[in-house]
Amino acid sequence: MHYLPLLLALGLLVALHELGHLVAARLLGLRVERYTLGFGPPVLSWRWRGTEYALGAVPLGGSVRIHGMNPHAPGLEPTDSTSFPAQRPWKRLLVLLGGPLANALFALGVLFALYTTGTHVVVPLTVGTITPGSEAARAQLLPGDRLVSVDGEPLESWSGFVELIARRPGRELRLGVERQGEEREVVVRPRLDERGVGRIGVSQQYVYRAHAPGQALLQALAHTGNLVLEGARMVERLLRGTQGIALANPLGVVKQSSGAAGSGLGAFLRVMVNLSMALAFFHLLPLPSLDGGRIVFVLIESISGRKVPARVETLVHAVGFVALLGLVLTVSLADLRQRVGRAQQGLDAREPGDSPLFLWEKTGSGTRPGTTSAVDDCPARPPDPSGTTAAGSPKAACTKTEAGGAPP
Repeated sequence: MHYLPLLLALGLLVALHELGHLVAARLLGLRVERYTLGFGPPVLSWRWRGTEYALGAVPLGGSVRIHGMNPHAPGLEPTDSTSFPAQRPWKRLLVLLGGPLANALFALGVLFALYTTGTHVVVPLTVGTITPGSEAARAQLLPGDRLVSVDGEPLESWSGFVELIARRPGRELRLGVERQGEEREVVVRPRLDERGVGRIGVSQQYVYRAHAPGQALLQALAHTGNLVLEGARMVERLLRGTQGIALANPLGVVKQSSGAAGSGLGAFLRVMVNLSMALAFFHLLPLPSLDGGRIVFVLIESISGRKVPARVETLVHAVGFVALLGLVLTVSLADLRQRVGRAQQGLDAREPGDSPLFLWEKTGSGTRPGTTSAVDDCPARPPDPSGTTAAGSPKAACTKTEAGGAPP
């Protein structure tokens, strides 16, 4: 596992988020009192253009203190034109959006670089590897087969295929397949795994490709848009109760992403993209203490024409922060107990559910290289430029998981 590089990267993304707030505030004429990279006692500090910059003893994360953001700070003058409360609502909205925007622009820039220099991209709805002994192997699916439909229902994306298979374990399904221009039909029966998810044992096909700058920009924009759309769908499923509360589990995110980050620089950068977009999306959720929660209060003021009392807003943010922290700790502890229980029973200790980071990769662009989707029984290894898999043959890279037991 590559936990340390991942934690450092996550800390830098948080610092970048706070830097976005700083830049937006400075551009709009607000006074920024202090920006800290990391946390703990400062080991180095300096002043530049009225702002104190400090380097914390532990270089993880960051924070920014904008003048007036804390309405209860001593010495705050309501008439101070450089304070946050004195700004018009649209200016405050831009300052609050500065952090998520910085994370989104970082993700877009990394994706542009990856698509320009060459990276693994998916072949839409095309089978890549097949797990020996799986339902897909029994049905004689082959690499290169293009999936067209499930029970006569046309497929639009790999994520749709993933969800259909995951929801129908034990049910006989008719897959419409196109092979070398010829249409055919195969029958599969997804196997129920230990997480209650249907699987047939396939992963999506990847090819290595470099793009011209214009095409790379379009691909990066589409990729970023897909992540945002899938994040919105994920929240919708969570609100409807069709997606488990495991979405709030940071342990699963760190564990899974650390494994993917160890697959090479390209995989690590893709993890950075997803973490950055997840951070931007999370902060935009309309929850107290987050940027989205503060945006809600600004919008209420804009619509009603009256400011919410500072004490009320502060109380809501404080209670919301404690509740959010309690939820995350509760889910993490429950997941940890489940992992310990699985380890004691000798079962596979994989995550019991999908994390938000990896749900976003199940978009129309497919699941990310080097990970497991709800359809496959083993990690999907993308091909390298020579045409072989990134970690040898599929048989060498995968372990078969039967419905009734642990991997051999």
